[in-house]
Amino acid sequence: MRSKMHKGVDTFCDLAKSEEEDQVNIGLEELEISINEAALDTLLAPCENNDQESTPLLPEQQQELRNRVCSRVRPGQKPGPELDPEPEGSPNQNPGSKKPGESFCEWVLRRFREMLSRLQKTWQAVLAWVEKKWASFVNKVKSIWSAIKNFCSRVAKYFSSLFLV
Repeated sequence: MRSKMHKGVDTFCDLAKSEEEDQVNIGLEELEISINEAALDTLLAPCENNDQESTPLLPEQQQELRNRVCSRVRPGQKPGPELDPEPEGSPNQNPGSKKPGESFCEWVLRRFREMLSRLQKTWQAVLAWVEKKWASFVNKVKSIWSAIKNFCSRVAKYFSSLFLV
């Protein structure tokens, strides 16, 4: 069975053959979505298999994670402000359009790099969210562990002092 990502690559390659900007943009958008979906499926697979040791995410957290990734690019819409800004001197040009003197291949490569940049920013944001979400939990568990260690130490000292008398 072919994965979503392979299907997205195939779709992109088929659409790029047409050498039409709109078709390439659609192909890149679908590829980006399929990469995000494949990554999410891989990340959340242990949750679906009830493997709580591998992925301790509650269903609400899984949905929030999906929302954070999928909200970056919606089918039929241009990706958000993550696009690299165009150089000065081309204020009326669409950021996704070919630049003067740019070959079709150069344009496709530039657009592909922009998509990779958006993917990188999306997953960096997801990582930052996960780190922030779990950092406070980890700190609470550490403080509880410290309190338990202190309690056990005090109880051990107390009992040892009873037996030394």
